[in-house]
Amino acid sequence: MNNMVYNKIICFFLLIFLCSASFISCNKKLDIASYEIAPEAKHWESISDTKGGLLGIYGLLRSAMVGNNAHWIYGEVRMGDFQSTARQDLKAVVENDLKKSFPLIEDLSNWKRFYAVINAANLFIERAPEVIKTDSRYTRDNLAIDVSQARLIRAFTYFYMVRIWGDVPLITASFDNSEGFPKFKKTNATEVLQFAQNELMEATEYLPFQYGIDNQQYYGELAKTWKNILFNKSTAYAIMANIAAWQGKYIDVDAYTKFILDNVVSANLQYNGNLNTSDIGIDKLTGITGVFSNAYEPSQLFSISGSYTNLEASNTGHFEQLVLAAPFINKTQPDLYVSRDSITSIFQDLYDERFGFIASSGLYNEAYFKNIASLYPVFCKINIIKDGKFAEFGSNLIFTRLEEIVLLRAEALAAMGRTGESVVMLNRIKNMRKATPYSISMEPGRPLMDEIFKERRKELLGEGWRFYDLQRFYKLKSNPERLNQIASGEFLWPIAPVVIKNNSEITQNEYWK
Repeated sequence: MNNMVYNKIICFFLLIFLCSASFISCNKKLDIASYEIAPEAKHWESISDTKGGLLGIYGLLRSAMVGNNAHWIYGEVRMGDFQSTARQDLKAVVENDLKKSFPLIEDLSNWKRFYAVINAANLFIERAPEVIKTDSRYTRDNLAIDVSQARLIRAFTYFYMVRIWGDVPLITASFDNSEGFPKFKKTNATEVLQFAQNELMEATEYLPFQYGIDNQQYYGELAKTWKNILFNKSTAYAIMANIAAWQGKYIDVDAYTKFILDNVVSANLQYNGNLNTSDIGIDKLTGITGVFSNAYEPSQLFSISGSYTNLEASNTGHFEQLVLAAPFINKTQPDLYVSRDSITSIFQDLYDERFGFIASSGLYNEAYFKNIASLYPVFCKINIIKDGKFAEFGSNLIFTRLEEIVLLRAEALAAMGRTGESVVMLNRIKNMRKATPYSISMEPGRPLMDEIFKERRKELLGEGWRFYDLQRFYKLKSNPERLNQIASGEFLWPIAPVVIKNNSEITQNEYWK
């Protein structure tokens, strides 16, 4: 199937849900059968319609997360370790000055693109059952798996929005975007998250660990086609673990993370390093064949594909766009950088492969940073690029991976007082990076929980976690000043004026009025 056909189908779904098609790249592996654009009533008659509808939801999710580099600006740039070299809009985000009138801030304040995902999922859940009546190839097993994916994506999208805006409208039925956004009031964030957890738990019953294995094709394709594209049972548990951690429900985090780690073989998951600290080094994480590349063979817990192999590479919607510069691309300085002082403060272990000294040469390890002696060190951990002249990037957005889950489990175990088990989890990651293991008896001045979050800061740098990790850490440490900031809504994102204008039931988040 050629790219023109795929574009036609994706554009159809984007037009239905008023989401800009400019953010969607082609994915040749998602080989959707051709059909002509027709009224909505005609689009739920065959198995090709369900395939197009399902993949359309994935496309909309990708658009929502990578458009304007949203995922990284929400979670990594805001009040994080990165600083802006010259861009004033990025500087405003770093400083949490979100009342500034910049197109970037206005765009990221608008939740419309996330409701496009939710509306597409709602529509699929409502209409996909009709196909069983008209196409014998579409079985009840197919329907159960497909609807479970739609429910998973909808649940994740609500969790994602709650972290950004707090209370948001909970909409569980499709609506016609041509008539404008329906007049829904905001729903309490706790209720929204409970809905998401319930949806995910029910979806896990039907979701497989892998699609298309044991010669059981899924939409005519085997496992290799769907790897790192479709969400599975482990994805659902990873999202549930993060929702539970966000709510401070660490008993649930313990259960969910244990399930993931007990089923790494079934899900074809692999650590991005070597647990035995042998000859496999940091390249499993940062290299051109590492976790951010489609050349990486094992499956990922939650990956949004943006690879060269799927013809999805572009010069936007990748963190490299903001952080790379010479010698990687034809750009004198990056838009964002981590200062030398911050780097040396974050990475204090001389043996750490992510950033430390190479014993044989006495030079800095450049797995994470290049040009460390310059005014603007270049963050190169995520660096999937073919041609620096044209700056076309091919990295996948990894929302969560096995190492994040291990550290989340360490956090939960520490919060529950199971310190010995927590240290084992923490040192699992340290050992992979050849960092000095942590010992409670040897480190009385370094509290275990502090050390876990320091490790998350190092391991997950540039992946969109920092701002949210800080909020969980402040709650665990019961920091009065920070707790007041959280309670006041200072850490929420303002709601775009256009959203409030179009929906009289919505009011601005209190802190940003």
